[in-house]
Amino acid sequence: MSSIIGKSKRAVFGLQFRTTLLLTGVVLAATGLTGVMYVRLSSRLAAAEATRSARELAKALAVAAAANVEQDNRKELLKIAQTMVPEGELVYILFADMSGKLLAGHQKGAGNVERLLNHDGQQLSVETLNRPKLLSDGPSGPRIDIVYPIVKARPNGQTPAEVTIGYVRLGLSLSGAERRLEHTERQVIGLAIAITLLMIPVGYAVVRRLAKPIKRLSVAAQCLSRGQLSTRVPEDRRDEIGDLTKAFNAMAEGLEKSQKQLNKLNAELEDRVAQRTNALQQMAIRDPLTGLYNRRHFNELLNRLYAEAQRYDTDLTCMMIDLDDFKRVNDTLGHLTGDKLLKRVATVIRSTVRKSDVPVRYGGDEFLVLLPRTSPEAAQQMAKRLLNGFRDDISNDSPKSSGTSLSIGLASREQDQPPTAEALVSLADEALYLAKSGGKDRIMVVRPVAVEN
Repeated sequence: MSSIIGKSKRAVFGLQFRTTLLLTGVVLAATGLTGVMYVRLSSRLAAAEATRSARELAKALAVAAAANVEQDNRKELLKIAQTMVPEGELVYILFADMSGKLLAGHQKGAGNVERLLNHDGQQLSVETLNRPKLLSDGPSGPRIDIVYPIVKARPNGQTPAEVTIGYVRLGLSLSGAERRLEHTERQVIGLAIAITLLMIPVGYAVVRRLAKPIKRLSVAAQCLSRGQLSTRVPEDRRDEIGDLTKAFNAMAEGLEKSQKQLNKLNAELEDRVAQRTNALQQMAIRDPLTGLYNRRHFNELLNRLYAEAQRYDTDLTCMMIDLDDFKRVNDTLGHLTGDKLLKRVATVIRSTVRKSDVPVRYGGDEFLVLLPRTSPEAAQQMAKRLLNGFRDDISNDSPKSSGTSLSIGLASREQDQPPTAEALVSLADEALYLAKSGGKDRIMVVRPVAVEN
C-alpha cells in the first residue's frame, strides 16, 4: 500500500508533471495573446494603411497634374515625377493622355515599369482604374500599384460631369508598411515579454527547484567525463532526480574502482615492459661474459665519437688491450679459469676508466677503450693504472694466473692524424702488436716508441 501511495505522489508531484504543467501554461498564455495581437494589427496595417496611402497619393497627383496634362506640358509633368519619386516611398510615377500614350514619368532605379508599358515603351497600360493591387516583381520589391484618372479642371468652381483627360499610374513601396509592421511586432514581443515577466514570480520556486538538481547532475557528468571519477552528487531528493542521482553515484563509484584496478595493472605492465625492454637493450649492446660493450655497439659509437672529435677539434684516443698468454691459461687451467680471468680484466677496466669512456670486449682476449677528449699523455697515465691494477688483482686473488699480464697499444687522433675512425683503431692495433712483440706486459704507441713501466 505504501509503495502505491509513493508512486502516486511521484506521478502528481514529480518532475515530469510539474514541468509539463508549467510549460503548458506559459506557452498557451503567451502564444494566445501574441497571436491575436499580431494577426489583428498586421492585417490592419497591411490592408488598410498601404491601400489608403496609395489612393490618396494618386488622387493628389491627378489634381496637381491636371492642367499640365491638358496643355501637354511634358516638361512640368517630368519635373513633378522627378521631384516626388526620390524623396518618398514612391517607386515610379507615370503620366499618360486619354489614349494611354506616355507623356512623362520617372522611376527609382531601373526595371520597375517595363512590364507596364507596350508599343516600344510609349503606351501605358491603364486598365483597372482606382483599384490598388499588389505587384511583387521588379528590383524595388513588393509595392502597391494604382491607376487613377486625371479629369479636366473647370473654371468658376463649376462641377459638371467630370471629363477624363489622362491617367497617372504610381507604385508605392511597402517598405514603410513593413517598418510599421516591424514596429507592431516589437510591440507584440514587448507585450509577450511583459506577460512572461509577470509569470516569473509564480513559477520561480518550482523552476528553481527543478533546475538546480539537474544542473548539479550536469556539472557532475562533465567532471566525470574529464576523468574526475571521485565526483559525487548529494542524494537529497526522493523523486525521479533522486533516483537518477543514486544511479549516477553508483556508476561513478564503479568507474572509479575499475579505473584504480586498471591503473594498477597498467603500472605493473609498464614496469615489466620497461624492465624487459631495458634487459633486451642491454643484451643487444653488452658482452654476456664480461658485461662490457660488445663489438657491434662499439662500431655504432666509433664513427659518431670520431665525427664529434673532428667537429669540435678535440682529441679521441683508442686503447687496445690484449691478455698475454691467455691460450696457456686455457690449456693448463681450463676454460672456466680463463673465463674468470676475462671477467677480472673487465672489472679492472671498469674501475679504471671514466663514465665518459667506452670499454669494449673487442673479441676473444682483446679489449678496447675509447677515450673522448683525452690526450695521449692522459691516456698513458690511465694505461699505467690499468696495468698496475691488473697486476695487483692477479697477485692477490689468483696466484695460479700470476704469470699472465696485459699488453696495451695507444693511438691518438690529434697526434697520429688517422684519416678515418677505422684507421685510428688500426693504429692502436699496430701499437698493440709492437707491445706484444717487444716483450708483452707494457704500453706502446706508434710514436714515440715506448713508455717504460
